[in-house]
Amino acid sequence: MNVSFTNYTEYGIHNQAVHYCWISYFLFTILSSFIGDSIILLASIRYDAFKLHKAIVTIMQHMAVCDLLNSFNTALLLVTMISERNNLGSFLCSVRGYLPYYTYPASFFFTAALTTIKLHIVQYPMHAHLWTKSKAHIVCGIIWTFFTAILILFFVLDEDDVQFDYLEYSCSYAFSAKPWITWRPILGGFASLVPNIIVLVTTIWLIVIAMRVTNRAGDKIKWQGLMTVIATASVYCLSVMPVG
Repeated sequence: MNVSFTNYTEYGIHNQAVHYCWISYFLFTILSSFIGDSIILLASIRYDAFKLHKAIVTIMQHMAVCDLLNSFNTALLLVTMISERNNLGSFLCSVRGYLPYYTYPASFFFTAALTTIKLHIVQYPMHAHLWTKSKAHIVCGIIWTFFTAILILFFVLDEDDVQFDYLEYSCSYAFSAKPWITWRPILGGFASLVPNIIVLVTTIWLIVIAMRVTNRAGDKIKWQGLMTVIATASVYCLSVMPVG
């Protein structure tokens, strides 16, 4: 049985200081993501500014696009947070309800693909040329397609199961249909556990390789690419850590 959080008196934020803090946080998140992702896309596509492996840059581009979609989703949340009511309209409310279950898990798997491909390149440098831009696009295309199929499943099970609640201060998918009793833990576990395990294992492996190379004279490694991937994975791990 799902709990409804549609009562403002019981679940709304009544402390104005807290309310403004959340608005400031979401505004900062949107602006920083938009600026950062735009720079990544512009610098990598138009100016070819990143001196990294082409496959790594390609995946970073897909991650930036995915993050821009996340920023749009956060912008919809900011609108309802400011107004403290649902003023998105039917279409945008549905977009806000469905989009997180598309972009967030996709971004997790893009990060997992990034660290896995980088590990393969570092571990087997003679195979680096096999990872072309086209193959990286194919990997990312598979991720986009898979979560598009998951999104279609949401529509099939209950396309109108979106409501505004004050727990998230925005429209959210309610998971009211009976099949979600089975499917929700399965899909949730897959979308969270699998990429987290992959990112954790591959990142630790990359760090171990970096330490070994540092301790061996004569070995060379492209530190810029390695540290970029490790930093990206580290930020990702911090972002998905439970808080509170």
